[in-house]
Amino acid sequence: MHDVSDLVARQYEAYAYPAPITDLNAQIGAGYFELGDPKHYAPLIWPEGQPKQRMRILSAGCGTVQAAYLAHAHPEHEVIGVDLSSASLAHQRFLQERHRLDNLRLFQGDLRDVARVGGSFDHIVCSGVLHHLADPDAGLAALADVLAPRGTLLLMVYGATARAGVYMVQDALRRLQVPQTAAGVAFARRLVAQLPAHHYAQWYVGAAAELEHDAAFVDTFLHPQDRAYTVPQLMDFVGRHGLKHQAWVDNAFYYPDAALARFPADILAAVTALSDLQQWAVVEMLTQRIGMHTCVLRRAADAPQVAAHAFGSAAWDLQVPHRAPGLKCVQAAGPQQQARYHRAAEVMELGSTEAALLELCDGRRSLREILAQPLLAALPAADRAIRGEQFFARLWRLGHLLFSRPAPG
Repeated sequence: MHDVSDLVARQYEAYAYPAPITDLNAQIGAGYFELGDPKHYAPLIWPEGQPKQRMRILSAGCGTVQAAYLAHAHPEHEVIGVDLSSASLAHQRFLQERHRLDNLRLFQGDLRDVARVGGSFDHIVCSGVLHHLADPDAGLAALADVLAPRGTLLLMVYGATARAGVYMVQDALRRLQVPQTAAGVAFARRLVAQLPAHHYAQWYVGAAAELEHDAAFVDTFLHPQDRAYTVPQLMDFVGRHGLKHQAWVDNAFYYPDAALARFPADILAAVTALSDLQQWAVVEMLTQRIGMHTCVLRRAADAPQVAAHAFGSAAWDLQVPHRAPGLKCVQAAGPQQQARYHRAAEVMELGSTEAALLELCDGRRSLREILAQPLLAALPAADRAIRGEQFFARLWRLGHLLFSRPAPG
């Protein structure tokens, strides 16, 4: 284990992160779910269907909760959790015993040595880990080596633009040699509280409610090893290891439809005319709101069979729409008012016909079946198809819909 890994391990022994959950049933009942959990994001992860009935799932850097959560949510699958911290794994074992998770196995160690666990994995979740390694490439290479054919990797790494101020504060605290002790944390909190209003870290501090917990504060400002990525850097990073981006977990952060909605129409049109990669890069630089990139990766060799979406193809209307986790109607459409939907910080208003189309997105009907509904009977078939494709493609770019589709042949 490298020196930096020892430092990281010691941090998570003293400040277990994330904040431990003591009862999964209670938390899930209150609406908790892990970002990228296949139970909620299956169409995003496997748009052509789950590859196996019984899978092996790896939680690489499982922390205090993730592996136990995945085992609880997926009793039909085998879940393996790997982490450096004995304190984090101790809490995972507490959850394992409390919820009788017979399908969970836990290992202490560096994820770069994950091959020692044995076998390959059909789905890997690696959230908030690689950016803390001295050599993130070595970590991603190790995960790519144990990814099964048709396997998927749910990856989260930090985003560079929103964290620019965080790294300024980290730099100052390192020069001041502030330790990860109670006194050090108190000193660092007082320092952050005195930052001027124009400091780049202020937006991040105001948006991160979890910073009230010492473990999260230490993880943000006093971490011994930390880096972040822009969109192009992330694409280069995954490409070096034979992997390819399949989907963002939330498109709203990357496409101009939501992220640049307040911009003039000519600027929006100019951004939309770019390739997807260039759109994502431009949006990232203009918004500075992406504090973490969460995406689904596949082996590059699998990419021809796994397109991110089918809009623009002849078979676009064979896709089956699924409403994104957390999307809720908070105001029904009426004679004088539009329907209003919320999903996290995203807000969307729709007319009565559009809202009715969205309500038909139940994960069973195809777009072709939805567009054949009587409510659109007054529109000519060609016009219905054009408008329908534009509407559903927009909801996909806004992050409100996920799509699955029939397997080829």
